Amino acid sequence: MSRIDGLNQRYAASASLVHTGVEVVAVEDPVGARFNAAVRRLIALFKDDGGACIEDLVGAAKALRWRQITQAQPLEFNPSLPQLAREVTKHAKRLHGAIGDQGLLDELASAADLVASSDPVVGTLLLRSIEEVGAGSIIVIAGSKAAAAGLKSWLQEHDVLLSTVGELERNESQRDQAYVIGPPRFYRSSLVTAPVTSEVSFFLPAWFGDRSVPRSAIAAYAEGAIRIEARVFLEGDTAGSGPAPSDEPEDANDYLPQPVWGKHQNGDREPTSEEVEARKVLLSGNRAMWLDDGERIRSLNPEQPAGERVTYTDVAAVRTGTYLLLRQGQTERDALYQAAIARLARGVVIDEAQRAWKYLLAERIQKAGYREVVKQLRAVGVKAADRARAWVNPALIRPVSDQDFERLLRWLGIPTQPTFGYASTLRRTLYQVSAEIGKLLEGAVSSADLSELEAGGRIRLDVEAEGFRGILATRVLAVSPFTEIVPRHDARVPFEDRGGQWLE
Repeated sequence: MSRIDGLNQRYAASASLVHTGVEVVAVEDPVGARFNAAVRRLIALFKDDGGACIEDLVGAAKALRWRQITQAQPLEFNPSLPQLAREVTKHAKRLHGAIGDQGLLDELASAADLVASSDPVVGTLLLRSIEEVGAGSIIVIAGSKAAAAGLKSWLQEHDVLLSTVGELERNESQRDQAYVIGPPRFYRSSLVTAPVTSEVSFFLPAWFGDRSVPRSAIAAYAEGAIRIEARVFLEGDTAGSGPAPSDEPEDANDYLPQPVWGKHQNGDREPTSEEVEARKVLLSGNRAMWLDDGERIRSLNPEQPAGERVTYTDVAAVRTGTYLLLRQGQTERDALYQAAIARLARGVVIDEAQRAWKYLLAERIQKAGYREVVKQLRAVGVKAADRARAWVNPALIRPVSDQDFERLLRWLGIPTQPTFGYASTLRRTLYQVSAEIGKLLEGAVSSADLSELEAGGRIRLDVEAEGFRGILATRVLAVSPFTEIVPRHDARVPFEDRGGQWLE
């Protein structure tokens, strides 16, 4: 199909949905409704009283409820759901005597046990609907890659095509109808305003009260904006299945599993020359790392063709879903630097020259303060002066701009040559080493099972190069909204952390 044909198909599908609306199928779910009611009480208690003691229970309960909404496969294809239910029960029992509402803890544990022994009712109806219409006409949409990985083994048995919204937008579908798992509230508006199928149906448990259809942020202000209405169908006796249906959006944070960041520690002090400001990045497999203000970081894009999957991502562009390539115990930047120095005939001399100008810069930042150094550098014409703190890092070879580097050296009182030439030679060599390692990583990725990466969020890559064995490819689960000051040598090195345990 050409791009024009695909665009015409979207226009036709959009016109069809404007005329007929989308279906929202709310399914009777007494087991889920009971658990949802208990979780709502727990969240209300947490908002009123707070307290770190119940944070793990809230996290586990919200994660379990979220999987009830987004993962409709039977329990035999969803072992993580009973595991989460057991986590809820475990944390509820641990809190006995710690909070006043003991009845709530008992109800949470009892309701979680029922969830752990009951197949999701949405999946039963979904499969029946697929069989009635025919698998060849249907595409099932999952809310995330993680949810799709869980659904895949189940739906493959029934020859059902499965996709995420992002994959659907990149790869045009020839199917007539999309069955979407979860409420419209948790999908982007383009799923219905720029659809690839002429019919869209959302399947959700009846206890989720918000059945409103997403709209573009500018729809309220645009003339002739696309407005899709919902046709709600109730399956089973839904009268006691939860809160009354509402067109008012519910608080997404009450349903989405949340990361645990802990308390902001460092206040407003400036980092020393041996420290760096960094954001915590939560990674798959109960890991995390500190992401500093460097310019880029090695990443992996599984959706690209073979040979083009290993690339670099701007640090500012790292977000949930990005796959990073990390070394255990040492940053890739440090390993590349050491490999480049070892390759140069005058590597020791060049390394000493690098250490000299970086030491002087760090000393001035320490004595005058970062803001004052930036002010002075700008006064002498250094355009990227705000990068001064980053330039102290040994692995960041030199400023990108030749003029900036020359002016920086003069400001430090260092003759331009040979330091400028040394740094430029080192940078070229480092780029060569980096390109070689990139090719080796491409080879390792090509021979790896990327379905394991999609399903589990991480894989280990074996690269036959000294200092680069045991590279970890891992999915970003969340990026902290605030920075902390951490030792420079800790940045970009993965470590054990359970702050994202409820996000997978």
